[in-house]
Amino acid sequence: MSQSDKGEMVIGGGADGYNNYTQRGSFQHIEETVRALIETFPIISRLKMLRQWGGIVDMTGDRSPIIGRAPVEGVFLNCGWGTGGFKAIPGSGWATAEMIAKDAPGHLAAPFGLERFREGRMIDESVAAAVAH
Repeated sequence: MSQSDKGEMVIGGGADGYNNYTQRGSFQHIEETVRALIETFPIISRLKMLRQWGGIVDMTGDRSPIIGRAPVEGVFLNCGWGTGGFKAIPGSGWATAEMIAKDAPGHLAAPFGLERFREGRMIDESVAAAVAH
């Protein structure tokens, strides 16, 4: 949740627990998001909803980003952040810069490489993304 320049509260919700390529919101997600927010911040119950957005989100299966080398020489990845990227990109930018400069991922980026999917090393970041309330 953050406040826009116009003073509106911008509130993010969860994602479907399965692959879904529809581009519409659902009342279930609105209800779950609002219930979690009111439980955490009771004052939220006084806000009025202006609009909602639903659509496809760039997100990996384990809800964690990919920071690492691509299978193409000289290409580095920093993607798959889903809805949390706007908060984490400053830090991951430093991790990506270090990876490019040293030609290898540093300690922060190392667990998030693309190879984790082939090796079965999923990272459960759904709690950090606030989608598992």
